[in-house]
Amino acid sequence: MRCSARSARTWPGTPTARSWWCAASIAPCGGEVVVGVDDSPECEPALAYAFQQAKLRGSALRVLHAWQLPVHAFAPEITYDMDEIRRAQHQVVRDRLAVFAADHPQVTIVEDVQSAHPVDALADASERADLLVVGSHGRGALGSMLLGSVSRGVLHHAHCPVAVVRA
Repeated sequence: MRCSARSARTWPGTPTARSWWCAASIAPCGGEVVVGVDDSPECEPALAYAFQQAKLRGSALRVLHAWQLPVHAFAPEITYDMDEIRRAQHQVVRDRLAVFAADHPQVTIVEDVQSAHPVDALADASERADLLVVGSHGRGALGSMLLGSVSRGVLHHAHCPVAVVRA
């Protein structure tokens, strides 16, 4: 059954105004929490919150890292070792999970590393999720009032409730 805004109810403990439950059941719709991670330490509060939500909901946790090759307008002949880049991107996820996975052994973790734009990858993953968690760097006084490009894009394109966790 597809979740809908017509059956909207607030999910306890979720800091978002958009929370949906399936109208025909008490359980949430998808059974998965998705969290976006990158290679910065600022994503750790979002990861901690996602682990907590997955544990409380009894859901699997999909840890999604989307990456893109840099575009070199002035040096298009630059070549990349794609196998090495893929290994490095998988290592980013493993490094982020090292601390949290040990503290939450009851949470099933799905590592999802994609070569895609982060907003597109997270929006696609949100189609199967109960909750999508992203971080916000909150850079300075002005930055704290603004969301980053990924969190803003996710809020506009997600198919499930979104939690934006400040670093």
